[in-house]
Amino acid sequence: MGQQNGLMSSEDLLGVYSLSKTATSVHCGENAVIQSANQAMLKIWGKDSSIIGKPLLDVLPELKNQPYPEMFRKAWMEGTTFTGEGSPAELEIEGKINTYYFDFEYLPVKDSEGKVIAVMNSAVDVTHRVLEEQAVEKAESTVESLKKSQQANKALEEARKELHELNAELEERVEGRLIELSESEERFRTMAEGTELLISVGDEDNNRIYFNKRWETVTGRKMDELLANGWVDLIHPDEKQEFIKKYMASFKERTVFNMEFRMPDSTGEYRWYLCQCPPRFRSDGSFAGYIASCLDITMRKNEEIRKNEFIGIISHELRTPLTSLNGFLQVMKAKLDAMNRNHFELALNKSQIQINKMSKMIAGFLDILRLESGNMNFHHESFRLDELLQEVVEELSFMHSTHKISFQSTCNSKVLADRNKISAVMYNLVGNAIKYAPCDSNIKILCTKNREGLMVKVIDEGPGITAGEEEKIFDRYYRTMGNPTISGFGIGLFLCREIITKHKGNIWAESEKGKGATILFTLPEHS
Repeated sequence: MGQQNGLMSSEDLLGVYSLSKTATSVHCGENAVIQSANQAMLKIWGKDSSIIGKPLLDVLPELKNQPYPEMFRKAWMEGTTFTGEGSPAELEIEGKINTYYFDFEYLPVKDSEGKVIAVMNSAVDVTHRVLEEQAVEKAESTVESLKKSQQANKALEEARKELHELNAELEERVEGRLIELSESEERFRTMAEGTELLISVGDEDNNRIYFNKRWETVTGRKMDELLANGWVDLIHPDEKQEFIKKYMASFKERTVFNMEFRMPDSTGEYRWYLCQCPPRFRSDGSFAGYIASCLDITMRKNEEIRKNEFIGIISHELRTPLTSLNGFLQVMKAKLDAMNRNHFELALNKSQIQINKMSKMIAGFLDILRLESGNMNFHHESFRLDELLQEVVEELSFMHSTHKISFQSTCNSKVLADRNKISAVMYNLVGNAIKYAPCDSNIKILCTKNREGLMVKVIDEGPGITAGEEEKIFDRYYRTMGNPTISGFGIGLFLCREIITKHKGNIWAESEKGKGATILFTLPEHS
């Protein structure tokens, strides 16, 4: 997002706060292409963020005859971790090449299959420590050698002079770092005081050490009271205990903490906030506490509430006349005259199909409301999955004679699940296949066993899924761009994903454009 009134946006500021003091960069490929580098690493290199996306040697050509590019290559190709302590590196800073010393690690990052997907480089500048050690060693060596030399006094004086110069250089570097830290703190305060976010800082012992003035304006509390007592007591009782529990768990593990909660403003009106707390670390890697930022999301939450209320009202209003209409149709079917039964029965059957479609749509909306409110109940029981699938196939084959629906299973294992919910998943998946696949085409349902448990595939011969939409089709209200003429609200696959996830399973899509689509899901086997 851009800047307004000369101030950084909330997103930009959060990015600044999450920067680690430990120099860190991420690389990919044999040429160590730079994927990201934090401010600490950019400062060591003497570069800015424009180097992102470039090979390491293009950015730092002075490393060409040094061992580090080869280490990157082996870390990427062989998955080998390289570490070093006090390792020298010649770097060109402001047009001048100097030797610096670092404690570093090249750590291969691997995916679930053990394939290296990135190499993370972390480094700590220990030049002052190495220079001091070198000076001490050189001085001691000089003293020892001078004991055997007639020029001992003169050589010792020279060693002392060199040590003095090195110490002066070290003091100059330390003074420069202190000035940089002071300037960095001043920049942080300037940004924190100029934002609409509520910003606070805590130390490694969970003591409060800073609040921006926005806290006083919003809560009505004075700064000394905030520093002494904090603000957690202001959180709405419905969220307070969960907030404390999750925050203390994150504090113990030194991990990022995020949570939404309500808190009253100075007038007593409760407003919704999103609290994000990235941990802070010193240059030596030690934990320094948290930076907390709270963003007012009341408008967004109110929109969600209004939307859910609207869905509830629409679902209720539609369900009542549908129920009555369905009842009337059933009565009419029972009283059909034998002379015109076939004609009326065909019309009534088609009417009931449309009613069933709308009923399922309404049920989908209600299921979304139950999911969001946490009120969707699951009744687990042990049953054979292949038997349920066979029942679904038989029912759908009877209802949809326009497609050839087949089922094949290579296992008879059981699952512990909500039978009705899994049945609803299958109705959704096969219903989608019928919707998109041409008439008289084949729809195959396969049930097999793999290392995750039982796997079900629903395969159609439709147009397939557009590349890049394989994940998006499971998002709520998402409609594929492939065929906008096909009706739907984009809730069926979303509900399928939520139900399968609640059963500790996985669901995904595989497709090649123009060659049909396959929806797969897994469920744990119940022995």
